[in-house]
Amino acid sequence: MVNRFQCNTFLAASAWLGLLGTCVGCSRLPDDGVVFTEVTKSQPITIEDFSTLTFTDKSGDEVKLADLMTQKYLVLVITRGWNNGVCFYCASQTSRWARRFDELAPYDAQLVVVFPVESEQDATHLDDLAKSIKKEPISNEAVPYPMLLDINLTGVDQLGIRSQLAKPATYIVDREGRVRFAYVGESIADRPTVDSVLEQLGQLGQ
Repeated sequence: MVNRFQCNTFLAASAWLGLLGTCVGCSRLPDDGVVFTEVTKSQPITIEDFSTLTFTDKSGDEVKLADLMTQKYLVLVITRGWNNGVCFYCASQTSRWARRFDELAPYDAQLVVVFPVESEQDATHLDDLAKSIKKEPISNEAVPYPMLLDINLTGVDQLGIRSQLAKPATYIVDREGRVRFAYVGESIADRPTVDSVLEQLGQLGQ
């Protein structure tokens, strides 16, 4: 049986968490219950040049990653991909980036998200990812970064990150296509926090 002390403690904790939910910067909190990885350094970089990577946009047109590199750095987030649904962790990660997208500007950085699919028939599920991102309020109610498809997991294989679909991976690439930071998750939940990536960008700018 729960005693009065335990009940009061629970109510106090609930009230404190409620205040946190309304505080300034609450978008930084893992409000969906997901806790990602605090990363302090890059993993070994196995592929140095990303300028040849090619993906597909929603219209079915090929897009060279090199053509998107208009700023000093490009943050490339590769999600797990379509597996009869949008991965909960993919939705959480990409939603957090949508809410904090403007924080890339001081580092002269941009963001591209890649959604791997096993066939052209699955390409329409890019819309499902967009819907999952917009479940949380974001500026202008539009996803602020490009979302591309990796059809047949061609890019995933080129990067060596296949595991059923794709291992979740985050890279920082400079304008010349050189990889300056790499993190490939060991599980579908193993992804760097937004703060970790911003910190890496800050270190590159020093």
